[in-house]
Amino acid sequence: MKIGKYEFDYIETIEIKEKITKEKPEHPAERYKKKNKKNLPLLQEGLLDFCKFKLQNAKDVCGVYAWVINDEVVYIGETVNFKKRFNTGYGIISPRNCFKGGQKTNCKMNNVVYETYKNGQTIDIYFFKTPNYKTVEKELLLSVDTRYNVKNNKR
Repeated sequence: MKIGKYEFDYIETIEIKEKITKEKPEHPAERYKKKNKKNLPLLQEGLLDFCKFKLQNAKDVCGVYAWVINDEVVYIGETVNFKKRFNTGYGIISPRNCFKGGQKTNCKMNNVVYETYKNGQTIDIYFFKTPNYKTVEKELLLSVDTRYNVKNNKR
């Protein structure tokens, strides 16, 4: 798939773990409440419904990834380790990420997977391997209109 001037490779379609159904989402914040000795506030993203998933074909490489729903690029991100970013970042929401100081993006995008699945759609993941991942991501975010990336003038 060509995004901007870059040719992205198809990696796979996200498949959520079967025990998670439309009626039984994950709520990891519940598991952290007892450990929250600093009384950190729960993020709004921590209240969302989550699922679990793992990319089977992700490799330990750096580059830029794209989330695609119905041939529309909905999210673009960069990573130093593609496999880790998806399988322990987006794919399994750490309870701590649901609270202030946690990874809001992980929560938000895991919920996108859950809601997409719930609505009977799928998300395809594409990847462009490059050591210049920060530059490529910045360039793409300036030229591609995505649904889920936070837009700001500092990019």
